[in-house]
Amino acid sequence: MTIADLRDVVRHTPPLAPDDSAARAVRIMRKHGVPAVLVSDGNRLVGMVTEADVSALAAAAPEAKAALRSTPVVGIMQPVPVVAFEDQEVAAVAGALAARPAPAIAVAATDGRYLGLLLPRDMLAAMAGEPVVPPIAGLATPLGVYLTTGALRAGAGDLALAATGASLMVLNLLSLGLVEGLARLLSHLSPASAAQAASSGAIAVASIVAAYALQVAIFLVLLRVSPLTGTHAAEHMVVRAVEEGEDLVAEKVRQMPRVHPRCGTNLMALVVLVVIAYQLLSSVRRISPEAQVFALVLLVMLVALSWRRLGAGLQRWITTKRPSDRQLARAIAAGEELLAKVQARPSAGARPVRRIWHTGFVQVAAGFFAVALAAEYGPRLAVSVWHLVAG
Repeated sequence: MTIADLRDVVRHTPPLAPDDSAARAVRIMRKHGVPAVLVSDGNRLVGMVTEADVSALAAAAPEAKAALRSTPVVGIMQPVPVVAFEDQEVAAVAGALAARPAPAIAVAATDGRYLGLLLPRDMLAAMAGEPVVPPIAGLATPLGVYLTTGALRAGAGDLALAATGASLMVLNLLSLGLVEGLARLLSHLSPASAAQAASSGAIAVASIVAAYALQVAIFLVLLRVSPLTGTHAAEHMVVRAVEEGEDLVAEKVRQMPRVHPRCGTNLMALVVLVVIAYQLLSSVRRISPEAQVFALVLLVMLVALSWRRLGAGLQRWITTKRPSDRQLARAIAAGEELLAKVQARPSAGARPVRRIWHTGFVQVAAGFFAVALAAEYGPRLAVSVWHLVAG
């Protein structure tokens, strides 16, 4: 095994310049989750700054904040302990690390280019036969959990992913149909109120906002009671277990949290807000330019300020729920399948197009729009076929 086999877990941490401050070193270590950062002068690595070096500076200074902001890293850095080249054997690098312990290993290409940092725990995991797993993404489908590293995939197939998109569109159409049915019922029960709403711009805008809000609420309720939310939670639990190095057994996985910071629900929340904004503005155009501008500013502020928090809240209260034993077992099976593939092909790569396909979003979108087109043109096509057959 060579260092090249571990490229998926090399942290692509940018090096510091010698005159960068210790505070900048802290920012980079925190952002990339590493205990050290390298210092380069041009293309030449000249040192390493560790958390211990910065801590010593802060402890010795009368004013820690001023010292961290004013002290250049060249004054606190240490020589680079270990440099590992891509074609070097992992065992040889481990021997060098034993002779000169370091919190991180500098990784370089065969031509000397700096590539990033390798943490000793990731290298040792590979030597122990533990699969070195790159970040995992996943999706919940009606047929189980789908997991991928970008290069490799496991669990549910393409048809299951398309079924996810189809299911979401069906729920959307059901919620839209319920809102339209309710609007017709209210119009039938109170024609005078409907006429007043149509003639008043403010009332019309309020009615539109209320209709869209009700549609979203009904959609979320339908989603909550669907089996997808249990599968979604199981997917998050398995990914969390893999990330935290836990064994994929039901007792351990059950203890993992249902909310994940990289969940696509956060993106879904943004998309939902943007779609609502577009639909609302399309309706407001019929009212007045002033109302349109006001709505645009309001909705842009809402989307900018709330989509991440809304995504986390949606995960906790709507898009995940306690999975059943069967859902958890299927998610664990998908996780074990993916780990087996990673262990068999530790340096597997994929072209950009294949990586995009492996995200699953193309298949989900295909199912989503297939149902939308069927709902739009299916009745007309059915009528045309009926007339053709009957005639």
